[in-house]
Amino acid sequence: MSPEVSPLIFSVSPVPDLAALRLAGDRVVLRSLQEGDAADIFAEFTAEITRYMYPQPAATIDDTLAFIADSQAGMRAHTDVVLAITRDLEFLGCCGLHLTQGPRTPELGIWLKQAAQGHGYGREAIAVLAAWATANLDFDYAIYPVDRANIPSRKIAESLGGSVFEEKKVPALTGNILDSVVYQIPYETLRSQFYPQI
Repeated sequence: MSPEVSPLIFSVSPVPDLAALRLAGDRVVLRSLQEGDAADIFAEFTAEITRYMYPQPAATIDDTLAFIADSQAGMRAHTDVVLAITRDLEFLGCCGLHLTQGPRTPELGIWLKQAAQGHGYGREAIAVLAAWATANLDFDYAIYPVDRANIPSRKIAESLGGSVFEEKKVPALTGNILDSVVYQIPYETLRSQFYPQI
């Protein structure tokens, strides 16, 4: 978390307690990240999982605990929303809403453990998070950066009505160079998808 990051702009009052956030989909539940998630994150956030991502796997469990502490601090400051994805209490991965470009253009991100991939959980988790953001936040559009070769993740952005508006090479912490395509998903597109009656 960076102290100069402007916080999320909430469109509701009272402001939700992000530390106690729980969002339910048809099959998955998203909940605020907890220290008890450290062992699962450390075990599942592997080199294979991060091959298309900016971060690298944690070297030690202490690195994972530091990530969780930073995520919780960001949620208290309203500059990050980092949630565990679960199904029947089983940890599946993490998703988040990050203010890398500021509060008007929040960034959606996700990773799933290997065993949870290919079942539609990622699409459902991001849809649940995007629906919550649309109902609770004021923003112009969400962004969803993804490596060009990560077709399943690209399909998530496209399922929400996203279109590519930027392409760039991004050096990852692993030393890999990501061939990034950045999707833009307008607020109005999300609102009409999740709340057509408004």
